[in-house]
Amino acid sequence: MTIKRQIINFNQRSIDVRIGSEIMDELSRLAAAPVGKPKRALMVADGAALEARGEDVRRSLVSAGFTVEVLEPAIEGGEDGGIPLGATTALLEAFARCGLTADDLVFALGSFGLCSLAAFCAHVWRGGVACTVMPFELEGMVRIATEMEPLGVAGAPGSVALPPNPAMVLCDFALVPSMTPEQLHLGCALMACAALAEGKKTWTDLREHAASVAVGEEAALRDALAATQVARRNVLKSPNPSARRALEFGDTAARALAACVAGDVPRSVLRAEGMRFEARLAVDAAGLKPEVAFDLDDLLFDLGIEDAGFTLDADAFVAAIRAVVAERSNRFLLPLPKAVGQIRLTSVADELLERHAAAYAASLAPDVVP
Repeated sequence: MTIKRQIINFNQRSIDVRIGSEIMDELSRLAAAPVGKPKRALMVADGAALEARGEDVRRSLVSAGFTVEVLEPAIEGGEDGGIPLGATTALLEAFARCGLTADDLVFALGSFGLCSLAAFCAHVWRGGVACTVMPFELEGMVRIATEMEPLGVAGAPGSVALPPNPAMVLCDFALVPSMTPEQLHLGCALMACAALAEGKKTWTDLREHAASVAVGEEAALRDALAATQVARRNVLKSPNPSARRALEFGDTAARALAACVAGDVPRSVLRAEGMRFEARLAVDAAGLKPEVAFDLDDLLFDLGIEDAGFTLDADAFVAAIRAVVAERSNRFLLPLPKAVGQIRLTSVADELLERHAAAYAASLAPDVVP
């Protein structure tokens, strides 16, 4: 199957996205494109990526005409397990030791966080260094062209981010069979959010092919990922500031659940439950048709994302939602769907939020058998 090419255009930049299972066969040709004349490349990778693909990628870069230096940055987790801002200093200092110039190439492969860190540092180093990323997770394939993993500082995890600016994103579907179910499910949840934000055609197409996407069937996954890239770009290019927050649908409730729920709940489940809760809230707060909320339930099920397996205290959930919103804004507004293709910041009354939180918590409570 051929490699699909998409150019994601923003106001002053464009990102070349390649999608398919034959990326490695064409890598020596693709690698040279961002720099014109290959000379030096710094390969930035985590341990798992180096073990799985490091030598193959290095050889392809050499075949393209690069001299290659390999760097495995040591990244210590931040407060929330994310990447601390201090990791950028360490990587930039490594750039300096390597003598990286603006004419060279940074080639990042590995987790979404690692690719985000490398793209961030490449963007700010000497006015901008060309950066190619090869994410090893479906989440990274979905997000890295339009959104970076935020960096954290003490007391404010996940608060530092810039629009990513990689020259090229390589989505290698040959990696899909080695992904864990959670890695697939989280990417699928993000696709569902983007489809709901985009419009009826994208929404309907994803619903029709959800079962194939969930198992990683290449043609279905390729089309879904390509549609997702367009949807995410359209959201972020919207002239309406409220509409540009549409990709956060479900994220507020997901982060609140993470703060309230005991145990290690998968991120895909948290995001899916966040969307389920906010969709039901939107029925009363934003006038969303109930059928759309039910369709979202069915879509998440078809994408293979399991139902919640936890219990919840409603008061703690409400307090956590308010705390998450307060981190970013002085106003209590949630990005809620009014209809398919229309997610906007919406004011939610205290009584309505508390009532829906209580109903949601009650739905999670285990059935009592007399």
